[in-house]
Amino acid sequence: MFRPTVYRPLVLTLLVGTPAMAANAAAADTESIEETVIVASRVPTPLSRIGVSVSVTDRETLEVLGYSDIADFLDLQPGVSVTRDGGPGKSASVRIRGEEGFRTRVVLDGIDIADPSSPQISPRIEHLLSEGLQRIEVLRGPQGLAYGADAGGVIAITTRQPEQGMTASVTAEGGQNGYSKFGGFVAGGAEVFRGSLSVTDLSTDGFNARPSDNRLRDDDGYSNTTIHGTASLSLTDALTVTGSVHDINGDNDYDGCFDTATFAQIGACTDTFDQSAVRISANFTNAVIDSSLSYEKSDIERAFYSADILSFETEGEQEEVSWIGSMTPALGQRLTLGVDAADQSLIDGGNERSRDNLGIWGEYDLDVLAGALTVGARWDDNDDFGQHTSWRISLQQQLAGTDHPLIARGAVGTGFRAPSLYEIAYNAGPFSYAPAATTALTEEKSQGWEIGLSWGQPDQRLEVTWFDQEIENEIYFDMASFSGYLQGSGTTTSQGLEIAGETAFLARWRLMANITWNETESSAKQQRPYRPEWTAASSLLWQNRSLVAALTARFAWDSVDTAGAPMPDTERLDASLMVNVTQSLRVTGRIENLTDNRDPQVRDYNQIPRAAYLGLRYSI
Repeated sequence: MFRPTVYRPLVLTLLVGTPAMAANAAAADTESIEETVIVASRVPTPLSRIGVSVSVTDRETLEVLGYSDIADFLDLQPGVSVTRDGGPGKSASVRIRGEEGFRTRVVLDGIDIADPSSPQISPRIEHLLSEGLQRIEVLRGPQGLAYGADAGGVIAITTRQPEQGMTASVTAEGGQNGYSKFGGFVAGGAEVFRGSLSVTDLSTDGFNARPSDNRLRDDDGYSNTTIHGTASLSLTDALTVTGSVHDINGDNDYDGCFDTATFAQIGACTDTFDQSAVRISANFTNAVIDSSLSYEKSDIERAFYSADILSFETEGEQEEVSWIGSMTPALGQRLTLGVDAADQSLIDGGNERSRDNLGIWGEYDLDVLAGALTVGARWDDNDDFGQHTSWRISLQQQLAGTDHPLIARGAVGTGFRAPSLYEIAYNAGPFSYAPAATTALTEEKSQGWEIGLSWGQPDQRLEVTWFDQEIENEIYFDMASFSGYLQGSGTTTSQGLEIAGETAFLARWRLMANITWNETESSAKQQRPYRPEWTAASSLLWQNRSLVAALTARFAWDSVDTAGAPMPDTERLDASLMVNVTQSLRVTGRIENLTDNRDPQVRDYNQIPRAAYLGLRYSI
């Protein structure tokens, strides 16, 4: 078993790589190319003009490492920690810089895919497969300006987009624990019309995730069928209509539900998850303005079964109309304006609730000295909690160098989160009692800042970032008496240091690594649960013209459970191999958890045992 006393100094020694985990890991060319990201301002922006922390995982990295869902990729990013209640399909919590997952906005091809039927509108990360994806961008820290004032971080997922010409592929992968995955992708088109379609079917028998489950030591299986479709139509040189559709179906087996007749605890439990999402936008571009008018809708249905008898079901819906316009009033300047009108609804047993939120925001970006200054503000009008204003300021400056520049950056911003429909409904429902039943929930307020230095180019880069953020009046579930949702009167804090980097060496080797120290504190001055004080990840890759091999390690140290009891330190080592046998045929292999370390991330839930997988991909 790997021990932190040995590997903490080793990881610190290896910190010379990128938070993006191997940009162009499978490519031989390491020439510096100015990278453009969308997530920071919702319009294409060069990384050199962004003053906030962004991590990018590209398709090459997704394919080389081979993980079946995106949670494993997110767990490799600086400032991000992921905890799971078991294996594939089991509940996964993604925390950016120590904040809860429901403060993280997850968008899929521009669609907000959070679940309004969940207690705190959390995204269901565990159901998001990596097959068919092009890119994952992670924006860390309070980023509510363009994505909604409650966004304490943003994960922007882009599916594979069509290009001119025709391309297609089929994928098959099998492994231990009854694991199988089949997928297909096809895309094509010309200048006027392009389209793509991705289909993935995954199933696994799983494993018995609960070590205390001595009565029913069964495997907890999971299956998922995911479909992504995109299309674009160029009506004129300036006007393009784009659309995307997504359908995600996950069926999950678990233990610990109750017999509907006797109320005795049983292990024959199943939950089903069905999410359908659609987005259509009209995009107009000329020499003066870039403008996008869009409509999006996401529907989620969840059902829970005890011994195949329906025991509970929920429905959640999000609908939004938005407009974003970007213009350049002068050289070295850019003005971006946005309006979004969103509606959320929840059907949960006897509860049926909905509310609207109108947001108007603007951002001004201009050249200042040897860099860029960005200032912006947002105004929200919420049906239940009135009007609120939030803002963000960021600055980026090149201090020295040209080929490997030294860049300083910093940002500060605020936000707010209205109590979710579920929180309000639960406290008003029959299962709530004092003190929650008599608590009038109000909005949470947040603020955060960061400063950092970065040096180098994608092939040789080092980044150091200090962050500090606070949440006032945090809403939490009453774990002492289970009365419902309560609200703290003080401030919860999260502060820490992120170090990340990348280096290419000896022609064929590449090392990527990051480490984060994150000190969290509740309003009661206690460490917040399931937030490791230390997390680290590194990936070492070797490649030639036809082969890429990777060894990936992740670590989490000094965490506590909901009762404040220390959790075991966790380590995990994975290996992957990708071989291009011919121009069309690719063979992949991977082993997850090489050391078979099953120390839990969440109390009473094992991690995945050691498992090997073999796959094939044929492309035309």
